[in-house]
Amino acid sequence: MAVVRQDWADARRRLIPLATAAERAGDTRLLAEMSFAAQRLGEDEKSNEWAALNARLTGAVAPADWRGENLADATLVVRFRENEKQGKAEGLAMAGYVAEAAAQAASCKLISEERLVPLFARTLPGVEVLAYPAEAEAMPGTRTVTAGALTLRTVMGVAPQKVLQRFLPLRADPVVSAKLRDRYRAGRALPVIGISWWSSHFGKDLPDIEFWANLVRSTEAVFVSLQYGDVAADMETLRRAAPERWIVDSSVDQLVDMDLFAAQLGALDAVITISNTGAHLAGAMGVPTLLVRDDLFRRQWPVLSDRTPWYPRTRVIGKDGREWNLVLTEISSRLDRMLAGAMD
Repeated sequence: MAVVRQDWADARRRLIPLATAAERAGDTRLLAEMSFAAQRLGEDEKSNEWAALNARLTGAVAPADWRGENLADATLVVRFRENEKQGKAEGLAMAGYVAEAAAQAASCKLISEERLVPLFARTLPGVEVLAYPAEAEAMPGTRTVTAGALTLRTVMGVAPQKVLQRFLPLRADPVVSAKLRDRYRAGRALPVIGISWWSSHFGKDLPDIEFWANLVRSTEAVFVSLQYGDVAADMETLRRAAPERWIVDSSVDQLVDMDLFAAQLGALDAVITISNTGAHLAGAMGVPTLLVRDDLFRRQWPVLSDRTPWYPRTRVIGKDGREWNLVLTEISSRLDRMLAGAMD
């Protein structure tokens, strides 16, 4: 699989022959990689098809898994798990899928990692949301049908237009968001923008801190740090770039309280970030987001387009072989249009 930036189109042409060879050879590892690659190259339907095939070949499909049959006599139990390899929680962008499937069932229970329970419960009031690893019992008089994210995507489809139509943004606590927004603006008629710039992942090509300082310095907005980790020196650099417009809210710790972090995201007019959990959460909430992508082969973000149907208000700005200062120019231009309400 070609991964040099100039070879993305060629990589796309090679997907189907490689996946076909993997299927014939029973090579589930290669088939899984083809699924990830297809997602990266904007082939969501192929990606899901190969992931579903891989699940069947490896025996990962449970006997009670939903196969598209009528659910009127069933309790649908949906299980989302934490995807440690990709650094994000599974199912963040799938609230609309759960809502549509739940409407077909006699009852629906969603089991998710504990930090996301309040978000899903607020977003899906007709669904009982439980913290993993809870065991969900069927409603009396009904049978149990199970589903995970892959099952829902396989049964309901992932055609881009259908994904967009189903998108249901996760709901942060509106009262907490409003209070945070008022505190951040402090009476100033300025947009409030969150930024996250650093990752502990060794394989990321990141702009240096002066890139972000120039953005903060040149943009008339209140900036709120969404950054985790020990980045005290970076924080000081950004504070010096705009002392009156730089906020570090120590009351919010995304690693401890995801629901409060979601409320913080809900207080913002826009987010500018590298790839991390916050980027996925902002996208799943429908917060206008600019995702800064390097030229390395990531599994989550498209390289042949600036958007993904799973996060309709996120736009991906790729480095695409440019110097980072040219990327900064594009970010500034895109941000102006985004704040004006244009999601071009």
